[in-house]
Amino acid sequence: MQGNYQPLARPVPFDDVLRQQNKTPKTTGEPLVMLSLRIPVSLKTRLKTTAAAHDLPMQQLLRDAIEHELDHLDGNDET
Repeated sequence: MQGNYQPLARPVPFDDVLRQQNKTPKTTGEPLVMLSLRIPVSLKTRLKTTAAAHDLPMQQLLRDAIEHELDHLDGNDET
């Protein structure tokens, strides 16, 4: 099968999609990477409903939660 791979045509160039993602206020000038992790369905459901309740994208809420938790853990190490 090697050699037969043909990428599908994209309606929008991939670089344009990444440029749009990088325009968020918190990440301006900072490149983004994809984070893949497995979480329980109940946690994803909680994330989804909380994001909807606060009218936020799930990605932004998760990014803020991770940053908050890391700040909290870093603060505990200094005491």
